Amino acid sequence: MSTAEPEGTNRRRHESLAIMNALRRGTVPAAGLSRIAVGLELEEGVIARQLDFVADGGGDLKFVRGDYGAGKTFFVARALETAAEKGFVTAHIFISPTASLSKPKVLYQQVCAALRTAETDHAVKTVIDNWLFAIEERLVSAAGTMDDAALGEAAEKEIESSLARISEKNTGLSAALRTYYRASNAGDYPTAQAAIGWIAGEPTVGRDFRQKAGIRGDVDDATAFLFLAGLVEIVRGAGYRGLAIAIDELEITQGLQRNQREKSYQTLARIIDALDGGRMPYCYFLFTGTPAFFDSSRGIRSVTPLYDRISVSGDGTF
Repeated sequence: MSTAEPEGTNRRRHESLAIMNALRRGTVPAAGLSRIAVGLELEEGVIARQLDFVADGGGDLKFVRGDYGAGKTFFVARALETAAEKGFVTAHIFISPTASLSKPKVLYQQVCAALRTAETDHAVKTVIDNWLFAIEERLVSAAGTMDDAALGEAAEKEIESSLARISEKNTGLSAALRTYYRASNAGDYPTAQAAIGWIAGEPTVGRDFRQKAGIRGDVDDATAFLFLAGLVEIVRGAGYRGLAIAIDELEITQGLQRNQREKSYQTLARIIDALDGGRMPYCYFLFTGTPAFFDSSRGIRSVTPLYDRISVSGDGTF
């Protein structure tokens, strides 16, 4: 007689052990945060309402301020867990001296590398595959039966149409996606993998792929936010409700050289303006920083327009 436990029970026990192991080490568990989140009902409610607004086509953000050890990273992880439960694709990235906001290209690379769905880590390929599958399903549903050649041609036109707003400014993303689609259908997996790498901004993709795809150059600081907007279009087309990005440990910015620090604050202001100006729909940003990031002379207080945008309370409360 079998004594195997039901799969759901097994999964919950595994999650419980992972939570206990993480708590012993003082780290944030990978899943099940709702089971140990205590006293965050107010904050979770605010985040949930913001995510609902973003899912309806808005763009929004929140800054989380707290001392080291106050639980900012746990709160952010729980917020992203909530986002995933609501059908968002998420990314949790950390600022460091070598990966700061001063280089939008690096920010975009980090987002792509950290992309997650509720079911999948490293989810760039999964999201793109789901988007392409949704295009094919829509075409077949509208036209009835189609042979492979007709479906492929129609799908490529749909790729161009879906990214028309992005392609007007840069044709690279649609060209790379078209190349990925063709290579996947032909079983040319090295080219398909190179296409995914190029879309994600990986620096290891060589000139051979760019020539095959008819692409000049790579994702750079000037085009990074354009590619991020394209990624959000793909996320939506794949059936997800939006993209939620957490950027942790902004206080690291204070220790950068002056030119890097100033560029980082410019990028931060650019993100805020784009969200409030309706230029980044279906996108949510969550930032964390220590009080020094908000109050010190090397923090955002040094940039009055940025400080005013964030609207830090005058009494210094959380």
